[in-house]
Amino acid sequence: MNYLLVTHIPFTRDEHGQPVVDSLWARDLIGLTKALGPIRVTAPEVDPGKGLTTWGPNSEALPASSNISFRGFPEMKSARSFGAMLKIRAILKQEVAAADIVHTSNFFPPYTCLSYAHDLAVKLGKKTVFVIAEDFHDMLAWEWVRPSQGLSRWRRERALDRIDQRARKSAASAALTLLHTPAAVERYRLAARHSMMIRQPGHELTQVIAEPTLDARLQALADGAPLRLTAACRHAELKGLDLLIRAIGLLNDRGVKVELTLYGQGPETLHLQSIAATAGVGGQVRMPGSLRAGEELDSALRASDLFVMPHRTTDFGRAFFDAMAAGLPVLAFRTPASATTVYDGQDGFLAPLDDVQGLAERISWLHTERATLAAASRAARRRALENTRSEWFRIRANWTLSLLNESSHAA
Repeated sequence: MNYLLVTHIPFTRDEHGQPVVDSLWARDLIGLTKALGPIRVTAPEVDPGKGLTTWGPNSEALPASSNISFRGFPEMKSARSFGAMLKIRAILKQEVAAADIVHTSNFFPPYTCLSYAHDLAVKLGKKTVFVIAEDFHDMLAWEWVRPSQGLSRWRRERALDRIDQRARKSAASAALTLLHTPAAVERYRLAARHSMMIRQPGHELTQVIAEPTLDARLQALADGAPLRLTAACRHAELKGLDLLIRAIGLLNDRGVKVELTLYGQGPETLHLQSIAATAGVGGQVRMPGSLRAGEELDSALRASDLFVMPHRTTDFGRAFFDAMAAGLPVLAFRTPASATTVYDGQDGFLAPLDDVQGLAERISWLHTERATLAAASRAARRRALENTRSEWFRIRANWTLSLLNESSHAA
């Protein structure tokens, strides 16, 4: 089976010619090959001298034994990069013709032209998988459309509508559409020919906190140790970290002392430090920088008691499962994504969206109700044991292959 994955996520090559990709993306690709076998990826290839921009904190080279081959195409600087677009189409035409299954996703500007691969695959009678990996509509509306004004805003609103319609077109013609978030299910399930919702945890069984380690941490909490809160994400406005710091400030004013560590960095880091200082909690809020995915992140999370993710949009919640693997309940704002990922009152807790007071009240309650927090910690660990990356890739592979086989028989 020749499985072709067409993506806008860039890669580069190391001195040995091996592909170098974002570390989180590397884990996803390796998980996909373990479930489906060898895959072929065609993606924007970045000159090694330019450096690779990643969405996670680091990148890594894929091992030669990974069963993943790459075909690069030129980077696009804008949707009007017509020369690059013609070269990309020629490459996609060759790759799609050689594939048995063509996997595409919701492409972001300026790479919306990559949908040509899906359309060509449908035209040639190839089997197709279409993935909506997050609620891109909500995210782009927040980070791309919302900051603009006037004519620029109008143009971006229209562009977002076109991207939305393009996703609906691909979903309607794909043999299988995989929806990664509850928000994507709500928006696209009626448009899709065949769709299924999937989870995408990033951890394996070996990364789940050992029960004796969790027991020791919970005993310290029961003995009156300070409540330690953690968040690990990009420091951007849509993450809601400013609201979390303001909630810590409210608690401080009421005499409730908790510790907060914000891992990560981004455009809002200095602003967040300023908010903490103004709220009088600069000494309680630490920002030590980014962590590498894997043991470094796992160890940091295990040293906390509660993971707080006050995301203001409908993210797909990979971080929720990272926290659960560390035996951490998740406290999040109530959104379509969190409400079906966090089981409120069981393995996590939800607060009203954008409500600083509500967030502070939840933290204060958990600061007092340590037995409730401990029970949620154990439940979070159980969820992590049942929802590993390998398990979900296995489920995904079975669904993909069975539905594609059904499509062949129906044809």
